[in-house]
Amino acid sequence: QERRALESRLTGQYQVVRELGRGGMGVVFLARDVALHRSVAIKVLRHEYVNSAHHRERFRREARMTARLGHAGIVPVFALSERDDFVYMVMKYVHGESLAERLRREHTLTPREASRILRDLSSALEHAHAEGMVHRDLKAENVLIEKKTGRAYLTDFGVAFVPGGDSDEWEQSHAMGTPHYMSPEQAAGEADLDGRSDLYSLGVLGYQMLSGRLPFDGPSFESLAAQHIVKAHEPLAALTPSAPAELVAAIEKCLAKDREARWQDAGELRRALVDGARHSRQRQVFGWRGWMRVVAGVVVVGWMGR
Repeated sequence: QERRALESRLTGQYQVVRELGRGGMGVVFLARDVALHRSVAIKVLRHEYVNSAHHRERFRREARMTARLGHAGIVPVFALSERDDFVYMVMKYVHGESLAERLRREHTLTPREASRILRDLSSALEHAHAEGMVHRDLKAENVLIEKKTGRAYLTDFGVAFVPGGDSDEWEQSHAMGTPHYMSPEQAAGEADLDGRSDLYSLGVLGYQMLSGRLPFDGPSFESLAAQHIVKAHEPLAALTPSAPAELVAAIEKCLAKDREARWQDAGELRRALVDGARHSRQRQVFGWRGWMRVVAGVVVVGWMGR
């Protein structure tokens, strides 16, 4: 239904190619910008919500907040338009796939790739948090991986909010987001969320990328919320013994129940990940050179023994 509405209203401006995905509020389509000869993604407010003032305002707020975030790792919004019972935003099209699609296909990622994705996302979150925004719905479906570069993009600020901003009181005091990725304070419905809640969700993503599983699973929101709040997850090192210790430690710190025990901001995490990746490369180079020295020594000893 959304595609028919989109095609009928945007004839001559955009050519709809195919549906890319569906979320809680919107449907996203790949389209061709006729005038600029480029691919774009168009997110349309689902038809069952177009007559809801609350959902229309949330959709507008998502577009406005995302448009403010001029960061290379956040999918930008180019335009927002409303035509009677039709609301949509035009965004950059990231040619690739979601992290969820990648994990369904490959199950796990290499530590090197997982570290790169976490660095990209922590940089994007660092920028969003500096603008006063908390994403609140960081999950594999909301991370896009560009095919050509491997860059990770953060998208879908549909339930993001600015503490003390224009989010309504109900949204600020209820557990908005996806239960498998919620921080303990988010699962408890606490109103005073800050960027450290997103860092917990980022830790869940890191855990998932390395181990192929989520820290917690359950049949209901209540079950998952209780686990996030009080249950200890299985240590990541036990599931991924070959992963670099620095990377595992960085992810585990994200997953601390007490927000005071986590990384205190995304920049701190990003720098730790960069340092960890550098040390890992140095160990690899040293190990390779060490083996070459051993081989060279054996050759020399053999030659002298002739």
